[in-house]
Amino acid sequence: MARSRNILRQIKTTFQAGELDPLMNMRSDVAAYANGAKQMQNVALFSQGGFKRRNGTKRYASLTGNARLVGFDFDDNEQYIMAFGNQRVDIYYLETNALAQSITSCPWTTSILFDMQFSQAGDTMIITHPSMATQKILRTGLTSFTRSAFTFDEDSENVYQPYYKFADAGVTLSANGTSGSVTITSSADHFNANYVGTYLRIEDTTLEITAFTSATQVTATVEGTLRKKLINDPFTTENGTKTITVNDPLHGLSNGATVTFSGSNSIEGINATDINGSKTISVQNEDTYTFTAGGSTNASNTAAGGGTAVFITSSGQANSRWEEQVFSAVRGYPASSTFHDGRLWFGGSSSLPDWVWASKVDEYFNFDVGEGDDADSIQSSIGASQVADIRHLTSNRHLLIFTANGEFYAPQGDQSVLTPSNFTARRQTTHGCSTVNVKTLEGGVLFVQKHGRAVRELLFTDLELSYSATNLSVLASHLIQTPVDMAILQGTSERPESYAIFINADGTAGIFHAVRAEKLAGWTEWKTTSGASFKSVETVGNRLFFTVYRDSNYYIEEMGTETNTLDHSTTFTIGSAGTTFTGLSNYASKTVKVRSGDFYMGEFAVSSGGVLELSSGFDTTTITVGYDYDVEVETMPVETVLASGTLQGRPKRISKVVMGLNSTLATTVSGTRLILRQVTDDLSLSPTAVTGKRDFYLLGYNKDATVTLTQSDPLPLRVTGLVMEYMY
Repeated sequence: MARSRNILRQIKTTFQAGELDPLMNMRSDVAAYANGAKQMQNVALFSQGGFKRRNGTKRYASLTGNARLVGFDFDDNEQYIMAFGNQRVDIYYLETNALAQSITSCPWTTSILFDMQFSQAGDTMIITHPSMATQKILRTGLTSFTRSAFTFDEDSENVYQPYYKFADAGVTLSANGTSGSVTITSSADHFNANYVGTYLRIEDTTLEITAFTSATQVTATVEGTLRKKLINDPFTTENGTKTITVNDPLHGLSNGATVTFSGSNSIEGINATDINGSKTISVQNEDTYTFTAGGSTNASNTAAGGGTAVFITSSGQANSRWEEQVFSAVRGYPASSTFHDGRLWFGGSSSLPDWVWASKVDEYFNFDVGEGDDADSIQSSIGASQVADIRHLTSNRHLLIFTANGEFYAPQGDQSVLTPSNFTARRQTTHGCSTVNVKTLEGGVLFVQKHGRAVRELLFTDLELSYSATNLSVLASHLIQTPVDMAILQGTSERPESYAIFINADGTAGIFHAVRAEKLAGWTEWKTTSGASFKSVETVGNRLFFTVYRDSNYYIEEMGTETNTLDHSTTFTIGSAGTTFTGLSNYASKTVKVRSGDFYMGEFAVSSGGVLELSSGFDTTTITVGYDYDVEVETMPVETVLASGTLQGRPKRISKVVMGLNSTLATTVSGTRLILRQVTDDLSLSPTAVTGKRDFYLLGYNKDATVTLTQSDPLPLRVTGLVMEYMY
């Protein structure tokens, strides 16, 4: 007699945990097992728990090569998608979907496209990379843009950019003049030919290097007049004489030289007017020299004086208080930028990888430190114990600083702003960030960890007043394969769900959906047609764009609506119903899938002349052609724990599946196809989409019994849940 079989019914109301890592195959003890799936390919999760076939893409534009997509959002009515390619950028105006402008002869190359960082405020976009001079793209009209190298504000005497002394503290510079063209000599080897065109700052005077002579000598043009500020109270009088000794360490002056003093106060009866002015000096040693004051009054005492703002102007004087411009071909350029608290911020460079620089408030091109007032430039190291290469700056609740070794933020109160006196950076976590751009989702900031195998969310917690960096991809780490690009889609006109899209190096896309308030989070995988691959992604408003490599060419493709179920699709219309469609030159000599309304007409070849001929009887006025993509969802193996123990490893047979469908036109459940038409139906009418529950009957035993959902026709699919009836 045959052994009796026990029957269980298991309901699956949600797929919110998304596709799970294969290593989760035995983890039926965690909630994600019940709420996730073994595979979820080319579907998008609903906040309510179900999923749908992902929207297909529309052919948008052809590209000359691989391109990084970046949005330019001036306002809701004036938005653009920019395709950064090898030494060019193509700019499309989204109101008309037309190419607005192509800018060529740009300094970036394909090799750095996906390491470049972008920030935008109003009509200005800043582009940074450590090996490239910072660039500025300026919107000058509705469809006109210019590109130029970023330049700092300047006047007749100063260029207001960051400066830093990279040489040892004791290295001095001397000039053989105080204005105009001068020869600069350093006390140690320092210069090379790349210094031509860069700026030095000696004390408070700027000089532009115009020619290179040797490692210790260059020619420079003085912007203003060279002068040196002496130490506080640098003069010492000699009682009963007009002799004044000057304390000027490592002065580099020669005996009998003529110098000019300014800014001194009166000292011990000697008037300031008799101290200031042109004087001949007598050198005592490398740190001191003397001169005789003018007038007829001798000093009444031996004492130090002069004040805090005494300057000397002299040719040939050595000065250790000098700096060179921070950003140059010699020292590298900023790695990142952002706009925060009314300032433009730069982060990291080749020579100062853990520094940040902020402009003056509301003066984005002025980095003058001035007297350190609240509105002056902020320039500081983040102070990490280990040098941390800054890779991203992000303006969020705070200024966030992402480095190769950890994540930092600059504390500030809710009603306060960052200033030179209160700026500090505090390390929060130690995971480290890759060069993939960072994005904000529901208040948290998503970033790819530096090894490229995890996505984390940096989130501030009010209870602890600190940031944490949760691993969002821990349950689906196999879907994160060294991402190269990322974008956030904050809902569309069709659906409210937000998604984070990560483009992997292998051409696939990992899609993350989360609703923090409901504690929902899950991943799915998107792939395009076989042989094609995703290369870049960007959102502008509620529109989503991809760079796609297919058929040995690169394209921009835009995500369509839910009724768009083909990739790289285009719609064609003729005047009256027929079967011949012309003008398909973009699909010449290709085989495409064809839809018309809710009908899937099949697969057809396009001639070399761009003509597509439908089968007889398929007369219609409008068709959509494109390429299909595989949809596959497989549940985790059915599992339960009985009083007698677990069913893990025991043969099971799923005999019946009750599938909850919504507005669905095609699906196949474990080999059993959804039947929409009966032989008595009028086949000239569009099929009626299924909303409700449908039964599917299955065969076969398996220790890991699952339900697999696929599609043979590229038509809409929505699943709200399912019930599995199985025997063991």
